[in-house]
Amino acid sequence: MALLLVGTAVACAPSKDEAQSTAAALAEGLSGKNVESIAFSGATGADVQAQLAGVLEGMDPLMPEVSVAEVGEVQDSRTTATLSYEWTIPDSEKKWTYTTTAELAHADDSWQVVWSPTIVEPSLAEGERLAKTTAEPERGDILDADGEPLVTERPVRVVGIDKSGLSAAEAKASAQQLAELVDIDAGDYQSKVESYGPEAFVDAITLREAAFEDLDQNRLDSIDGSAVLEDELPLAPSREFAAAVLGTVREATAEDIEKSEGKIVPGETVGTSGLQAAYNDDLSGTPGLTISAVPATEENDGEQGAAETQAAEPRELFSIEPENGQDVQISLEPDMQRAAEEVLADIESPSSIVAMRPSTGEILAAANGPDSNGYNTAFLGQYAPGSTFKIATALGLLRQGMTPESSVTCEAEFVADGRTFENADGYPAAFLGEITLTEAIAHSCNTAFVSQYENLPQDELADAAGALGIGMNANLGLEAFMGNVPREDTEGTAHAASMIGQSRVQTSPLALTTMMASVVKGEAVVPQLVKGNDAEAELPDVPKLTQEEADQLTGMMRSAVVDGYLANLADLPGAPVIGKTGTAEYGSEDPLQTHSWVIAGQGDLALAVFVEDGDLGAVTGAPMVEEFLKAVGGN
Repeated sequence: MALLLVGTAVACAPSKDEAQSTAAALAEGLSGKNVESIAFSGATGADVQAQLAGVLEGMDPLMPEVSVAEVGEVQDSRTTATLSYEWTIPDSEKKWTYTTTAELAHADDSWQVVWSPTIVEPSLAEGERLAKTTAEPERGDILDADGEPLVTERPVRVVGIDKSGLSAAEAKASAQQLAELVDIDAGDYQSKVESYGPEAFVDAITLREAAFEDLDQNRLDSIDGSAVLEDELPLAPSREFAAAVLGTVREATAEDIEKSEGKIVPGETVGTSGLQAAYNDDLSGTPGLTISAVPATEENDGEQGAAETQAAEPRELFSIEPENGQDVQISLEPDMQRAAEEVLADIESPSSIVAMRPSTGEILAAANGPDSNGYNTAFLGQYAPGSTFKIATALGLLRQGMTPESSVTCEAEFVADGRTFENADGYPAAFLGEITLTEAIAHSCNTAFVSQYENLPQDELADAAGALGIGMNANLGLEAFMGNVPREDTEGTAHAASMIGQSRVQTSPLALTTMMASVVKGEAVVPQLVKGNDAEAELPDVPKLTQEEADQLTGMMRSAVVDGYLANLADLPGAPVIGKTGTAEYGSEDPLQTHSWVIAGQGDLALAVFVEDGDLGAVTGAPMVEEFLKAVGGN
């Protein structure tokens, strides 16, 4: 009988391995911030879970990684577990690490955890919880080609309604009056005002100082509850300046903050479009973080609000200093950008001007007209290039053995695979019949180029365009369409139309500027926008442009200025201008609508001018090029 009692005592002795399992389950629960399934001494899992949630309520969305470092020897049915904590801080290599001790007690044939706030953090006292505060970093600027700020903190005024002292009806009426004054949707703003608390300031619009000063101040002052706050935002010199390229910012929303998993903090400014969005991580920097032990709070009889317990003052436990954002420098030159925007200011159609330095590929201006309505037509527009594409076709013909002096036939009409092609209205009769390839470029004879469609295969036409940069992957840091010349399923009529930049051939203003720059430089130019962007471009795998070919194209394009449709550019100050007009038909109206194009080069400058719904390139685009080149002073 004595042996049996001894055996029973040994069988029931608390096991260290079982204590290890309980400690591991505790660590796993703490890692997930849920310990409800853990057995606790003198408390239910639900009770402890409520306490744990209170201790950690200020740490969301941060999650700890908790592991068991060691379990001590069992003495008198008790032991301790050492827990290792590691908190990962978003966008930081620094981690918050420490150890805590959990006491385990064996009772009712199982190990139970003795709860204490020190299991979460070793210095926590009763009545304390963890809380984190963040410090917003300074956002970096976007700099121009000379390193001067283009986008930097500029003063703004936030106009809204202060609901303090207003009844619901008064707040609604004031919201409508203010919405009408600042030209926003009244219904939406009234709903916003209604959803805010009774003492809230509800913003309606954020305005630059100049725009705020243009408001009717007497009318603003007469609105009950109207209020104006001063603030700063990263802004360009004007609302219109390179808006589609530079992009916009706003204060982070709750959704932004939640999706960022701690990388974005309340009050932080985030980019929403353009370079501000594409380089948001560089510009925004890294928020600072401080974790403290602070007095806990408890609800009073179920009512909102909280009362502090008699606990110690806040104590800092861990901190990381904010890292300010980095400046991003781009190649835009403000004077050229403004000149381009002034040329486009009165164009009543989506439009664009892109200017580039051929020697480096730097984009000097990327302007979009007001009717582009914020869309980046310059980079993303996908349009038939019309006769500007004859430069690529001419290169293809040169590679077939022709020269600028080779004879081609310019007829009033040419039938290709059953489709009749004609020249533009007003084509000079003096240049019908046998003319040179140079004259065909200068006077833009459609039929002369279409007639060569059987002598220049579609693949080799695409190769010629690729040699001039059409179709490359430019890796600008912003999305850009660099053109497309189909190789497959383009035969007969479709191939013939491709010879004059129609059919399924598409380019953007940036792509045609690149083509022009490549002729000027004598090799395919890779556009550059962001300084230090080391992403490699993917050039089309085609035979390279030679200097001899570039010289021949330059001569033909000079003829388009001296003898052709760009005569208004012939005597401009500075280096000789070369160029080519283009008109591309589109739509289903009778007559068809037309895209208007001009590409031009002068010295170390290349540009493309585009109007989505214009007249002939010579009519719409040529005066715009002249105005721009005069404004920038010749090259």
